[in-house]
Amino acid sequence: MNKKELANIRKEFKLDSSMMKIQEIYSVYLKKDNVKIDYEPVIHSEFDYFDRMDMDKKELFLGNFKKVLTGALDTKIFELDFQNIEEEDNTQDILSSALNADNKNDIENYINKLIEKITANYKYETDIVVTFIKAEYWLGTSHKNMDPAESINDAMQSFNFILSSVNKIDVPKRTLKFDYTDNEFKANSALDSVINLNAPLEGFMFPSLSSGYSDYNKILYYASKPKELNTSFIENVLNCGFKFTAEDEKNCFSDILRSVIGDKIKPELMQDIYANIHEISEQAEEGETPILGVTDVKNILNSCGAEIICDIETAFEETCGSKYDFKINNIVPEFNSKSIKITSEIANITLTPKDLNSVKQVRNKDGRRCLLIEIEDDIVIEGFMLETEEF
Repeated sequence: MNKKELANIRKEFKLDSSMMKIQEIYSVYLKKDNVKIDYEPVIHSEFDYFDRMDMDKKELFLGNFKKVLTGALDTKIFELDFQNIEEEDNTQDILSSALNADNKNDIENYINKLIEKITANYKYETDIVVTFIKAEYWLGTSHKNMDPAESINDAMQSFNFILSSVNKIDVPKRTLKFDYTDNEFKANSALDSVINLNAPLEGFMFPSLSSGYSDYNKILYYASKPKELNTSFIENVLNCGFKFTAEDEKNCFSDILRSVIGDKIKPELMQDIYANIHEISEQAEEGETPILGVTDVKNILNSCGAEIICDIETAFEETCGSKYDFKINNIVPEFNSKSIKITSEIANITLTPKDLNSVKQVRNKDGRRCLLIEIEDDIVIEGFMLETEEF
């Protein structure tokens, strides 16, 4: 799934959407303390049809669902592959069955199987409410000036999906409130628990969407804290394989380069590597995610004339697996923007990757290291032009 497809679905979570219809909605309240003592964790469940809900409630849920699809791919949102799909009651089968179910009892029965998995892998610090929706999204061209009926008829095909959000329960602070019924001030009740729909803990969408088609072998997972991924939820609830984040990929790729060419590098070589990777990225088809594998890295380093000190396949195998493909956008800086940061105790400098060959680390006549930057124009500091000195 690419960011354009993701953005198109996300923007349809609104009351007047002409391209999406949310059908059933099912929410389950799980109590943390009951999970701990092996008591019935579900203290309330509620099934409804979205169209029948009052407007205020709809708006709150729509904002919540939109957040589950908000964030950068491979940073907060991850497209994951299902694992162990031959096992009985695997999540892929459960969700597929729930998506195809057409009556209340069947939908509840399938979703409750997933609730049992969540309960068995409960890692939350509070009570939670897990909400599921079934929805239909119509793919088409431009529908801004059409009424809903015309927009749906003009759509090319529909995409049916289940979206889920996991939300924590907040216990409100003790406050005074004014009761209009009794016309008096009262203390609020500690039992007035609040579902925090503004900050979902995690969530998912099934199936994934790829080039306008449903991909039942993948699921879209949302993490509110990408540096603290709930691996138990990913592996044991969703039955998916763990996937590197964008930061993980960047670190892995850097580790591979250090293994292959060493810890030190000349700026000209770094620029050549980035330029070659950028060229591969530019050759990708529109809507296609540009990737970089072991063969690409080997060809790039050979064409740049890099001195290889370690076998490239071995470096891949020991770091992420020989068949791993990196997403280019995750591992290299933006080529045409000032995305390279040079930091030191004296100053911080930013420049574009294509200008790396203008930078050198040298020693002056006193043996002290200096950063040498080749420039065309005079340097101005606080309105003064610096005098040019012979080096």
